[in-house]
Amino acid sequence: MSKTRSEDFKESYVDHMNLLAQTLENIEDSESQIALNAAEVLKLQDQRGELKNKDLDELAISLGINDINIYNQKSIEAFPDFDTSKSTSFQSSLVKDANSNVGQHTLLASADGKRIIETIIYFDDATRLLREMIQHDADNLSVELVGTNDESLGRIHREGYNDTLDLQQVLKMSDGAHIEQGRMLVLTSLKGHSKQNYRLVATISTKTLDTEIKKIRTILFGVAIILILLSLWLSRVLTKTLLRKIDAIFKTLQKITKTQDYSQRVPSSEEESRDELNELGKNLNQMLSTLQSHQTQLIEAERDKARSQIAAQVAHDIRSPLMSMNMALSQIETAQLEPLAILKSAVARVAGIVQKLSSSISKQEDVSEVEAPKLTLIEPLITSVFNEHSVRKQAHQSLLLQGLSSTPQIWSVVQVNELQSAVSNLINNAFEAGASEVILSLSSSPKEWIFEIKDNGNGIPADILGRIFERSFTHGKKTGSGLGLFQAKAAIEWSGGTLDVSTVEGSGTTFTLRMPREKKPAWAPASIELEIDQSLVFVDDDKNVLNAWREKALSIGLKNTSFFSTTIELQNAFPLKSWPEKALLVIDQNLSENKKGLEILGELGIGKRAYLCTSDFDEKWIQDQIKKLNGHLIPKPWITQFEIKVRTN
Repeated sequence: MSKTRSEDFKESYVDHMNLLAQTLENIEDSESQIALNAAEVLKLQDQRGELKNKDLDELAISLGINDINIYNQKSIEAFPDFDTSKSTSFQSSLVKDANSNVGQHTLLASADGKRIIETIIYFDDATRLLREMIQHDADNLSVELVGTNDESLGRIHREGYNDTLDLQQVLKMSDGAHIEQGRMLVLTSLKGHSKQNYRLVATISTKTLDTEIKKIRTILFGVAIILILLSLWLSRVLTKTLLRKIDAIFKTLQKITKTQDYSQRVPSSEEESRDELNELGKNLNQMLSTLQSHQTQLIEAERDKARSQIAAQVAHDIRSPLMSMNMALSQIETAQLEPLAILKSAVARVAGIVQKLSSSISKQEDVSEVEAPKLTLIEPLITSVFNEHSVRKQAHQSLLLQGLSSTPQIWSVVQVNELQSAVSNLINNAFEAGASEVILSLSSSPKEWIFEIKDNGNGIPADILGRIFERSFTHGKKTGSGLGLFQAKAAIEWSGGTLDVSTVEGSGTTFTLRMPREKKPAWAPASIELEIDQSLVFVDDDKNVLNAWREKALSIGLKNTSFFSTTIELQNAFPLKSWPEKALLVIDQNLSENKKGLEILGELGIGKRAYLCTSDFDEKWIQDQIKKLNGHLIPKPWITQFEIKVRTN
């Protein structure tokens, strides 16, 4: 701080001296111009002959100068530097005469060049200005104007001050402030009217500066003493505070060590300062929260392990009777078509659930195997779940399905079993929530399909609405596991969709499912087209399916049609090696024999005349194989509305 004050002190006086130098330059310039103007007036009067009878002293006073001299031809030789033939005027630098007057001499040749007119002007204003500067500030000791030849032109000093500095040594210094022998010297350069260089040398007392610096040091010393005392007091306070916080952390860890209770927390407050120990306490609390969460997850994992063991037993016990049911279904020939379809769909879904259970149990990792997504038709999946719930709903309950087209046409990539389970769980939840009516609505746009499940039940309370999709969260059901909505949302979002809910307590709830829609695949034909004389062969071990095809063929008058239940019957009537050139083949994939439909089509190699009609149309490997064979794939849910067309010329 004292160093800064010293620099400020120096800069202040340097600025003062620069201002004084600028003022002296202006005075010298003004006085020089006055002397030159006076010489011009005298020259004009001389030319007119008006100077002969005039008093030069009075004339000097009237012209604002101090003295006038006129030299004749003989005296011109006394001015060897002034050539009257070339120079018309000359102004000297500031000089000091025998009477110690500082002035400037101006020479001007007469009009005829025979005389020299000299005007002299003394710089009394400059001397007065220097004296005023000395009186202006008590720290100003002396100020001296030095001429071009390093000669002192004038020096003003404070009374009683005797300077012992060597002027010639001082003039060797650069412009600016210099501390020498306990005082400050300020040197400043200035240029006169005749472009001559002068210098100002000011001697400044440092007594005021020393007093201020001493005062600053005293203040700093006092502040230092106060800070030391304050730091001692703060150290005691902080030590107590830190020890209290350390003790709190120690006691918390001690309790956790004894009880293994990770719900314990280090006491903290948002209002406390954010020092290292507070941050340590917060980080420790975050770590304890994580450990508590992991402890909860570990307990849940143990429960899941127990559930997995039970699921393994269920999957094992249900597999055998399920296979028996499936085989029995394949042998039913006289059952009505709709109940049989419902039963087959339910058995297929149970089989999918069993497969999922088995695969998740066989995995050693924590995450169970994810069901592979399929490109499939949405309407049959929704209809299947609707039919199941229509059969088992109670008499006072109403279940409606809206928005289905006569022919399934919404294609989408989904996890089939997961999607059906999700829809089934949502319908179950609606009826279990007290709904007497549930309306299922299916709609679509070019880019997505939307499925709504709307009920008139009790609605969902606002305080639990935000938690209904959480794992293991259940409400109002004694046997609820808290997995239904959680798994439904997870399955839908995994396939790129969304599941939203809106509810009015006491009026009902609406779940809205949105999924991306895919374009109709190239291998899915709009119809079977053939000429009237072409042969059309059908092979399917389901007599209901064969009857459906037979009715369609008869309705349009086809005569060259054949219907077979096995591939043996097919090959007896139409050997594969001598297959008719234009004949079309529509064959099921899963025939009740060793040979599958794709194998027959692969052996025939008839390209676009090959049609595989199967319920497994959404299996990716079947879709890939049909593409490879350049054939067609007809989803069995299409059969009712599928058309056979005869081409006409």
